[in-house]
Amino acid sequence: MKAIEHARFGRLETGTVRDTDVVWRSTLQLGDGEVEALLWAGPSSEPDAGELDELAARLTDLPALDAAARAALRAYLREDRYFIDFHVEELAGGETVGRLVREAAGDEVGADAFVAAMRLNGVGLWLSDPSDRPPIVLDYVVEPDLSDQILAVGATRHGAVTSVDWES
Repeated sequence: MKAIEHARFGRLETGTVRDTDVVWRSTLQLGDGEVEALLWAGPSSEPDAGELDELAARLTDLPALDAAARAALRAYLREDRYFIDFHVEELAGGETVGRLVREAAGDEVGADAFVAAMRLNGVGLWLSDPSDRPPIVLDYVVEPDLSDQILAVGATRHGAVTSVDWES
């Protein structure tokens, strides 16, 4: 049985995992909001104390990871504003998007304002994943009650942002 005891994650057992599954979950505070964090493992995952320590450090310093992710989101949306335009066209009646449109006062909703309005909806941590998936994925949303569109920011175990992907 693959198992390890960790100070942040407690006892993790991945030996019974037949498919990729959540082996730990928690609710974290970020500013005045809460964010769900999930630790995923697959059948071939073998928890390593060093890997777990690095992932735990990112959760401990979630504000810094969030700041790096938001910087990447701003750069992404300045380069390609289709995600913003999609939300403005589809959700102009929503509270957040409506406010952004009003504040833009006839101009385009800017990337800075849009990213500031986005909410970190979840943090996914991936143990020893042999795929190309980054080990940390932060999901950002606008108007989550009205839209299932997500900008997923991938990061290394050290917190370096590697990707921004539009998902739904």
